[in-house]
Amino acid sequence: MGFLALLLYALLMNVLPLAEVIVNGRSPAVLLLLYWFETVLLLITGAIRIIVHRKATQKAGHYLAVGTIADHKLGAQATKRALAGENAYLSSFVGITVIFTIVHGVFVLLLVFLFRVAGPVTWNDARLALVYAICVQSLFLMWDLRTLRSWSFAELGRSVGTVSLRVLVTQLGIIFGLPVLGLTGSPWGLVGTFIAFRAFSDAGLEWMTAFTKRRDLPPGLARVLSRTSKQSPETLEAEFDALKERGTEVDQLVEMRIDEVRRPPSSPPTGSDGSKRRKRR
Repeated sequence: MGFLALLLYALLMNVLPLAEVIVNGRSPAVLLLLYWFETVLLLITGAIRIIVHRKATQKAGHYLAVGTIADHKLGAQATKRALAGENAYLSSFVGITVIFTIVHGVFVLLLVFLFRVAGPVTWNDARLALVYAICVQSLFLMWDLRTLRSWSFAELGRSVGTVSLRVLVTQLGIIFGLPVLGLTGSPWGLVGTFIAFRAFSDAGLEWMTAFTKRRDLPPGLARVLSRTSKQSPETLEAEFDALKERGTEVDQLVEMRIDEVRRPPSSPPTGSDGSKRRKRR
C-alpha cells in the first residue's frame, strides 16, 4: 500500500470503528471481534492475491517458502535449489498463519462471549462488525486486483506480509492486554492494548522497510553491535554489505519467471557428425 492507502486503511479499520463504539456506547469487545475478523479476512484476501499474482506472472518467488525467501543468508544458488511446487509460497503463507488465527479466535470468542471480559456483546453487534470488516477488506482487494498483475513479487510480499504481523499483534494484545485489564479494572485496558500494539506494529513495519533500504548501518546501531559482538565497526559493515548483496541476488531471483530460472544451461554446439565442437586455440 502507498501512504494514502495506508492512511485510508487506518481511518477505516481503526479511527471510525473506535469513534462509532464510543459515540453509540457499544461494548469495546466489538473492537476485539472486528480485529479478529480482520485477520481472518486478510488471510483469505491475501491467498487470493497470491493466486492471482502467480497465475499472471509465474514469478519464481511463488515456488519458494516464505522462510526461504526471508533467509537472505542462503544466497541465490541455495535459494534456487530450494525451488518447489507452484503452491510453495501460498502453502507456507497459509500454514502457520491459519493455526495461530484459529487459536486466537478461540481466545477472543471465549473472552467476549463466555467470560465477557470486555463487556457484553449482542449477536447483532457481532454481525455488524463482521459485515463492516468484509466491506473494508473487499474494497481494498478489488482496488488491488486492478493492478495486481503488474506488481513485483516484492510488492506482493509486502502486501501479504502484513497478515502475519496482524496475527502477532493479536497474540501480543491478548498476552499483555489481560494484565492491563486487571490493573485498570476496565475493558478499555484490554482493547486499548490492542489498539496501541496495532499502532506500534504499523510504525515498526514502516521503520523496518526504511531500514532495509539503507546503504550502511546507522552509526549508533553499529557501535552497539560492535560492543556486544566484540567486532570492529568495519567488520560489521563488511558483513552487512555481504548480507545485502546476497539479499539482492535472492530478490532478483524471485522476480524472474520460473521457466527462466529452471531453464537448463545451453549445451555447446555440435558438429554435423554429432560430436561437440571444440574452440580452436
